[in-house]
Amino acid sequence: MIDGLIFAGVVGSLGLVAVSAVLNYRFGIRLGGQDEVERHLYGFGLGLADIVKALMPFCFALAVGKRDWLAALGAGVFLVVASVSSFYAGIGLAAEHRLANAGNNQSIIDRRNNLQAEQKRLQGRLDAIGQVGTPLEVENAIEAAYAQPYGRGKRTVEVHSDRCRKNMIATRVACAKIARMQVTLEQAREAEASWGRLREVQAALGGLDFSVQSADPQLDVLDRVFRWFDAPVEQADIRTGLLLGLGLLLELGSGLGLYTVTTPWRHRDRDVGRRMTTLGDAAVWADERLEAVRGGRLTANVVFNDYEAWCSDHNFVAMRAGVFVEQLMALAHEVGIPMEQSGSNLEFRDVGLPMKG
Repeated sequence: MIDGLIFAGVVGSLGLVAVSAVLNYRFGIRLGGQDEVERHLYGFGLGLADIVKALMPFCFALAVGKRDWLAALGAGVFLVVASVSSFYAGIGLAAEHRLANAGNNQSIIDRRNNLQAEQKRLQGRLDAIGQVGTPLEVENAIEAAYAQPYGRGKRTVEVHSDRCRKNMIATRVACAKIARMQVTLEQAREAEASWGRLREVQAALGGLDFSVQSADPQLDVLDRVFRWFDAPVEQADIRTGLLLGLGLLLELGSGLGLYTVTTPWRHRDRDVGRRMTTLGDAAVWADERLEAVRGGRLTANVVFNDYEAWCSDHNFVAMRAGVFVEQLMALAHEVGIPMEQSGSNLEFRDVGLPMKG
């Protein structure tokens, strides 16, 4: 389980190293000016330096352990310089992306607000015009009014008044009605144009992302949080803090992450080395391995062989046979394990070893 978690941490750390290296590469190619070769040289240089940076904590710790102070100094200086350079590159690119995203979001918000304002204006104008019919319907009604005869004669309003360009007493009422219908015609045309534009505005609003409510939502949330505690902070300072936090995250993750997540493995190796210098304790072995068995017999050779195997499994150094047997005899006297000499070999009675599974 622990090894799996450490492996996941190693994969994540290597991912952060890769991300940081790519960011440094992209930053480096901007330093090379217009020359294509120089741009890539700068980019690869900064990217490779960021990868080597991840190895410096290992080199520093090893050099300190070996008391190689010059190597430790070199590793420390390289780690600091590479981290500062990478940190500068990371926050520079992050600032550009954040401003670009904020500008894009603000553009969406402005367009949406303008379209909503236009929609409201068009709807208000249509409500003010009311129901006037289509322009064609109004034009037909006007032509019908022109075609109406006046008085008892057979002449029409159109002919007698020259389409109401002459102020004739006989057609004055009809021309006043036609004038009002001309106003209605203009309103109908305006309504038709407004309806057409309103449909365009509604279609444009339908294609916008209404989830974008702020140019920088994270910045707005943090600004509100600070205001809760009556500690207003300038948004520019909050933005700077966010960029610094992101830069530190990338630098700590890519520079120290790999060294940190592998700590259990390194300590395990140290523990094994430390335990290999420790003598196996006879009392601990007896407590783990000996069992009370009525009528059981174990020779000194058998128990010592089992003791050696136990020491090997636990990374202990086994004592010499004579010393082990002496300690075991003293322990047997103390706890009451019967012993007897069988020829040249010593036997421990009423005890046995666990069966091998």
